[in-house]
Amino acid sequence: MTLIRGNLFLYSVACFASIGQFLFGYDQGVLSGILVNADWLNQFDHPSETIQGMVVSVFLLGAWVSSYPASWVMDQFGRRLTIFSGAVTFIVGGILQTAAINMAMLMIGRLVSGFGIGFLSTVLPVYTAELSRAHNRGTVTVMGMAINMLGYCASCFIDYGASFIETEWSWRLPLLLQCVFALILACGTFLLPESPRYLVKNERDAEALKVLATMYAQKPEDDDVQKEYNEIHTAVYYERTLGTPTWAEMFTTYRKRSFIAIAVQALGQLSGINIVTYYAPKMYERVLGPGRAPLLFSGFTALVYFAGAVVSTLLVDRVGRRPLFMTGSIGMILWLVIMAVFNKVSLGETSAILVIVFTMVYVCTFGMSWACVDWLYPAEIFSLRARAKGMSLAVGSNWLSNFCIGLWTPPMLEAIGFGTYVFYAAFNVIAFFVVYFFFVETKGKSLEEIDELFGDVNHGQVTVHSSDSKFANADENDHPHLPEKQASQV
Repeated sequence: MTLIRGNLFLYSVACFASIGQFLFGYDQGVLSGILVNADWLNQFDHPSETIQGMVVSVFLLGAWVSSYPASWVMDQFGRRLTIFSGAVTFIVGGILQTAAINMAMLMIGRLVSGFGIGFLSTVLPVYTAELSRAHNRGTVTVMGMAINMLGYCASCFIDYGASFIETEWSWRLPLLLQCVFALILACGTFLLPESPRYLVKNERDAEALKVLATMYAQKPEDDDVQKEYNEIHTAVYYERTLGTPTWAEMFTTYRKRSFIAIAVQALGQLSGINIVTYYAPKMYERVLGPGRAPLLFSGFTALVYFAGAVVSTLLVDRVGRRPLFMTGSIGMILWLVIMAVFNKVSLGETSAILVIVFTMVYVCTFGMSWACVDWLYPAEIFSLRARAKGMSLAVGSNWLSNFCIGLWTPPMLEAIGFGTYVFYAAFNVIAFFVVYFFFVETKGKSLEEIDELFGDVNHGQVTVHSSDSKFANADENDHPHLPEKQASQV
């Protein structure tokens, strides 16, 4: 990786590390095609809608469970080892899914893969955000998250291609390929740089300077590198005097940020996107009939989804986070209501065309707004000492919401049909007002400067008075909180 430097280095690292997000997107899409695969349905005795919902949701349950211990692994062993652990765990789950001969084995494989994704989805936004600089953090992180949509897109077309296989490999092959992608990530993890903030926190200053120099395409002694290193070092030193945050502190000291982190991920999922990502072939089957056409149109929808994410990459550091969130919510309200109307009103072939068109417009809108930015935002808003736990809260919210949505969406579609779209449109109304009243704009701010937006001091520009120097080498559990009067802005 040291052969390339500067922005090319950042983008290359973000893209490779985000194979982990590719795996999540791939798993979302690959299962949606398998749920309408005739050989799979025969192999597992045509499971009911409820059982199919459980096949989707048990993966999400696993990710929810592992997102919390992921924060401890991140802080104790580093960002790289957390990525490696997630990839290896995912491989084990993928092998079980591929070899499944009954529903229990398939469910266990889905659960284990979910454990791996819980680790990956928690660490990757933090990792890319910590490697980036203030002016391009949104672009780098969102570009990495856009790989999620690329994974979803790839799985849809792989499902379509595999549907021409006349054996059980029509569904086992797509499941096997996810293990291949995870293996590539696991093998390449140790070529990735460690987060400079984690390195400074663990007193590996020379390594941190080397990573920062590569990020800036400059020498370690150059001013830009030294400036960022000094800000990180100051923040780490100051936060060490505050001690390790407890989970209780996340809901007291950091309560506003924790609320935002939980809300942004829950509302992103409750926007209705999972109607498409998990059940697009089944949804298209309602208007196009059985066959390969629903799989093909799911692939085209995934392409549009990815295109929206690419647009988000171009906009996030130009227009900011809040405008993307609010504009996306307004657009999705409109598209979901229109989709509800054309699922209710039968106009023959015209209805089918309009459902497909507005589904694609909807996923493009989501891709441009919430799809990537709701992963970036919680990785930005916490200080270093609380970032791992804060991201765990956010990702845990994502997976718990995902679990519930994956479980209840099939029976909702069966019971109330078009009303399902109205239900999710209502959550977009809520999302708009939550963003308007509670979210702050983080565009162009360093991770240390963002602390000030929440009424905290800038941890990168704070000094601890000499009378408090005893905190520097003291056990952090002996002095968990430094009184505010002892800290001042430089």
